[in-house]
Amino acid sequence: MIITKIKDNIVKKNLKVRKFNSIFKRKTYSLELEKVKKNFSKIEIDNFIIKIAEKKSELKKAQALRYSVFYKEKKAIPTISKKILRLDYDKIDKFADHLIVIDKNRKGIKNKIVGTYRLLRGDIVAHRGEFYTSSEFDLSRILNFYKNNQILELGRSCVHQNYRNGAIMNLLWKAIAEYVKLYDIKILLGCASFHGTDVMKYTNELSYLRKNFSLPSELSVKSLDTKTYPAYTEINSNTNDLRTFAKLPPLIKGYLRIGGKVSHDFFVDYKFNTIDLCVIVTIDNIDEKYKKKYLY
Repeated sequence: MIITKIKDNIVKKNLKVRKFNSIFKRKTYSLELEKVKKNFSKIEIDNFIIKIAEKKSELKKAQALRYSVFYKEKKAIPTISKKILRLDYDKIDKFADHLIVIDKNRKGIKNKIVGTYRLLRGDIVAHRGEFYTSSEFDLSRILNFYKNNQILELGRSCVHQNYRNGAIMNLLWKAIAEYVKLYDIKILLGCASFHGTDVMKYTNELSYLRKNFSLPSELSVKSLDTKTYPAYTEINSNTNDLRTFAKLPPLIKGYLRIGGKVSHDFFVDYKFNTIDLCVIVTIDNIDEKYKKKYLY
């Protein structure tokens, strides 16, 4: 009986110690985040405000916009909970920063967020898990080449269908540039996609990208998609490169214009209904025109 009580007391003490250590670690981690968290100043241009989402309500509105674009428009396959909530969300949302563009003049609609971009820094990933891109591509060369705090993942980019004239994406890029300067980021990475999962539909585009915009070997990333797709062909000399470039998705064109490069191969995401390429932009190699526009 006495031995049992002693054992119980030891177990209780151990549990208390573990609980205390767990709380201490969480608090320590929170303090570490506070040290690296910097004040991002919101940008106001005409009737638009560009800022980092600060409230849960702002994040939910950004997730609602993402749901309307990715699931309703582009026919991604939602889970039951996402379908009920009409929100696009995942575990990364909890610790990423979310850029949002608010249209102050959008009347009669509760959700005034018309554009969003998810920003995930490498120093956060070092504590919390992995980049979203890591679920589709092997980033080991990137992670070995750059320090955690030099890496920024861009993801979940979308703009409301009534605002796709380039202006909102320009505002988002302006804000990303300020974020890059604020945290002294050296490299951007993320996924950019073709719509649908029929890779043969994009044979010319994929072959064109592989030939002209593949990443250098020291920064190459390998797709984790194990299927074999006969999607690449030798580019015909009569093929008009400008015409092929014009047919690329707007986001991919945007990355390439500023100096981005893409993975040698792709990942087919059947749930999200996309063919994904990993895109890498090194800050030093950004086209001088865009450096002057955004970074100087």
